Amino acid sequence: MNLEVKSGSVIITQKLAKLLDLKTGDTITIKLSGHEEKEFKIGGVSKNYALHYIYITPDDFESVYGEKPVYNLSFIDLKKDTDENSFKEQLISNDEFYGISFKNDSSRGFLNSVDSLDAIVILLIVCAGGLAFVVLYNLANINITERVREIATIKVLGFYDGETSAYIYRENLISTIVGIIVGLAAGKILHYFVVITSEVDLVLFNRQLVWWAYVLGALLTLAFAFIVNLVLHFKLKKIDMVESLKSVE
Repeated sequence: MNLEVKSGSVIITQKLAKLLDLKTGDTITIKLSGHEEKEFKIGGVSKNYALHYIYITPDDFESVYGEKPVYNLSFIDLKKDTDENSFKEQLISNDEFYGISFKNDSSRGFLNSVDSLDAIVILLIVCAGGLAFVVLYNLANINITERVREIATIKVLGFYDGETSAYIYRENLISTIVGIIVGLAAGKILHYFVVITSEVDLVLFNRQLVWWAYVLGALLTLAFAFIVNLVLHFKLKKIDMVESLKSVE
């Protein structure tokens, strides 16, 4: 959404609005060096992921502070085939410029500063996957152990190994699907909590989850369930019908 800075109001960035608990229509007090505090009406909130900014029209600035704004920063849109190093050298040789930075360099620096989060995310995914496998295996194993006499009876009635396994698999699959549905809903809440907890004051993380994250989570859980069922299939084949049907003294 494009926002236009209108006369009589300012636009602030989203993280600044969140920190100050402000919204469109509220009033913000701004204190510039060498000037008294001034109040401005917030005309909009813009999305910005790094640092805080306040946008005001030049006419409003002059009207409020009694002087024209001093421009100490310029944004330059270069053509795709422009040599950045050569362009930088030309500007630096001019005494009117104190420094120059490219958007790609700033983006790269920001990404490098949050690279450590990637390792944490991977660790969480691996741990969550291991936990899911252990839980699925233990639940299925307990289910088989408690119903070993029932399973032995089914075998005596003439069920093949594949049919016996399918009988147990259906219950495991239902439990897995229910777990996926509940887990996806709880995961969205957990994701939001992790994001807002790991943010610092100068950074805003994207709170939106892409659709394929849900699909990938569901597929990984189904894959773990398939592996568990495959392992337990061999355990079902080893059940001794005679021993299992003996009465417990």
